[in-house]
Amino acid sequence: MRNWKAGVGLALACITPWAHAAGFDCRKAGTTVEKAICAAPKISAVDGQLGEAFTAALKSHPEMADALKLDQRHWLASRDATLSAYPSIKEAESSVLSLYRSRIAVLKGLDAAAWPKPFDALRAALPKLPATGAAVPADFVKAGADVTLAEDVRLESASAFPYQPDKSLADALRDLESAGGYRKLAGSPISSVWSIGGTAHCWTEAPFRIQGKQAIAVPSPSVWGDGDCMTDHGMARIAGQYVVYVVGDGSPDEVNLDTAVWNGKGFDKGQRLILRFDHALKAEASACAPGKGACDEFAKAAMAIATRYDRSPQKGALDNAFPSYDKAAYAAVLKAARLTGGPLEADGQPPELPLLDSSGRMAGFSSDSAVFPLVFRGETLLGLIDHGHVGWRENNDWMVAAWRLRDGKAEPAAAAYITVTRDKLLLAAPVPAPPPQSL
Repeated sequence: MRNWKAGVGLALACITPWAHAAGFDCRKAGTTVEKAICAAPKISAVDGQLGEAFTAALKSHPEMADALKLDQRHWLASRDATLSAYPSIKEAESSVLSLYRSRIAVLKGLDAAAWPKPFDALRAALPKLPATGAAVPADFVKAGADVTLAEDVRLESASAFPYQPDKSLADALRDLESAGGYRKLAGSPISSVWSIGGTAHCWTEAPFRIQGKQAIAVPSPSVWGDGDCMTDHGMARIAGQYVVYVVGDGSPDEVNLDTAVWNGKGFDKGQRLILRFDHALKAEASACAPGKGACDEFAKAAMAIATRYDRSPQKGALDNAFPSYDKAAYAAVLKAARLTGGPLEADGQPPELPLLDSSGRMAGFSSDSAVFPLVFRGETLLGLIDHGHVGWRENNDWMVAAWRLRDGKAEPAAAAYITVTRDKLLLAAPVPAPPPQSL
């Protein structure tokens, strides 16, 4: 029975230099994440299950030990970020439990001797995926897998549809968004009318079977949810099988490939393949006041800050990054930043990344930005780190900015933009596909 001891999965993170000590003791919990895990029995329990699954994976796959440890580090960072994004552990519980269950499924999926169709046809191509910026499923084609992707043909009007639609398809054609069309794949007995719209990049799909010149609607596959957003839809032929697919790749670390095979009458139950990647940080741009010119010195400091925060993006993670900072000076600039017109004004909009040209970038901080003290050129400054935002949308890059106190106000002192890119494949595993989500 796990009473005072929790976080076994967390404790296993001792494989990395910044991890917690083995045998994590809740009586000594120090970080926000440690305390949250200890305070939530369900999360504590599933953390123990993760610990067991991770230990078993290391034992069963010693040849993958380095990749597993690195990937566990990345997963822990995403877990920390999720926990920190909610005002309370109660509100975070559902999302965090989902993360744990998915992670456990991946670790157990590594033991699958045979992969389900159509993923079995992709397995040999995994080592040939690009070492940087792999795109799924397009790069499986380039890697030599037996994959042919359907062409997405745009329709300017319903009259351009090349088939005779039944009533259901005719209704779907009338409801086409400004961006819409149909799938074209030589020899395929199936296709779909697709439409995509809204700032959330939401798909509407109406699949149909092709009978001569007729288009006859068929039930939608389970992997295509109602109002599926921020994903990539498509159809393909994989090793002679016709499939529909959905790709979710909002993170540099993970791609979810969901497929459903056409069996001649309908679509089989969905299958999911999870691919896990390393990622790399690079200082893309920097500037220091007052000249706003490139500032390599701050770029180097910002890279160190972002690298540290990337390992565990939770509030307080950077509070002691600069132990030599002047506490009184930091308190003064923090107070000024919270005044009307300051970057941390209580009722104001979060700031934009200062000093740098923001064109072509998501350059807005959010209300969840992490505030911390930093020392640059011997001066104690107010630091701010966050992913780039435009409205509710968020990217994976890091922005680091610093403000100094000048004439009673917080004034921008330096800024840097750090890109985060997908790197080499670490591991891949088939897992049970979750039920589709509806808006």
